[in-house]
Amino acid sequence: MENLKYKEAYFRNLPHFQPEGTIFAVTSGLAFSLPRKIKDKLKEEKREFDRISSSLTGSELQVFIDEFERKYFEEFDNFLDKYSQSPTWLSIDPVAKEVANSIHYNNKKMYDLHAYCIMPNHVHILLQPVKDQNGVSHSLSRIMYSLKRYTATSCNRLLKRKGQFWHHENYDHFIRDEKDLAY
Repeated sequence: MENLKYKEAYFRNLPHFQPEGTIFAVTSGLAFSLPRKIKDKLKEEKREFDRISSSLTGSELQVFIDEFERKYFEEFDNFLDKYSQSPTWLSIDPVAKEVANSIHYNNKKMYDLHAYCIMPNHVHILLQPVKDQNGVSHSLSRIMYSLKRYTATSCNRLLKRKGQFWHHENYDHFIRDEKDLAY
């Protein structure tokens, strides 16, 4: 699929930057509808990000992006931990095991797995994409598509349900050094 090819940067609802050779922290949540209040807040933050970032360049832009991502990740992670209206399918042992097995499946094939944590309604993964047989890094899009596609099907089967399992977009950021691992 064309949209799963490696790109150093792309935007959906969130900015995604994936420099080659770096470790990534990826958070993926189960599918649920965010409350209107939260959606509006996120849209406003995105508009503000676009407004400010369009006037910055070079190191100013990178500092702004880093701070935005740190703040956004903290807010997003706190929200996921505290939001009680989302499904908690990942707290069901066979479902969590299926996700864990799938995370391990592509280790050393598409990425080097550093760590992961399965929460009741989301998962955190630290990974470093590896290069394919053509010397091109696997994209986070392809990695997460593969993981989420398989686990959505298998976990829905375990839960005897149909429908969307994962939220479409992941929150990801790259880790440059030890201080980035602090959050």
